[in-house]
Amino acid sequence: MQGNTAGGVIVTLYFDQKTGLLTRSVRFSDSPVGKIPVQADYSDYRDVAGVKMPFKFTMTWLDGRDNFELTQVRPNVTIDAAKFVKPAPSTPPKPPARPAR
Repeated sequence: MQGNTAGGVIVTLYFDQKTGLLTRSVRFSDSPVGKIPVQADYSDYRDVAGVKMPFKFTMTWLDGRDNFELTQVRPNVTIDAAKFVKPAPSTPPKPPARPAR
């Protein structure tokens, strides 16, 4: 399946014929040298709260690749609000002590 985003980015989606699950997405983004592809491959789908989620995915672009492997997905988990508090400013380092004369 192919389409484009509201911003005009072309995206092609590939699905497994047996399961109907997404196996790959390829999008083409503008760059100073023309359109460049960014590919994501999805695998190891597992049931998470009634939804199939990929636990392995690989992002590939012109000069690199990142592999991701999830060990656990927990949807709708309560997160302590303290984790979102702005941290206190750091104290500047103290200048080194001067040697005695």
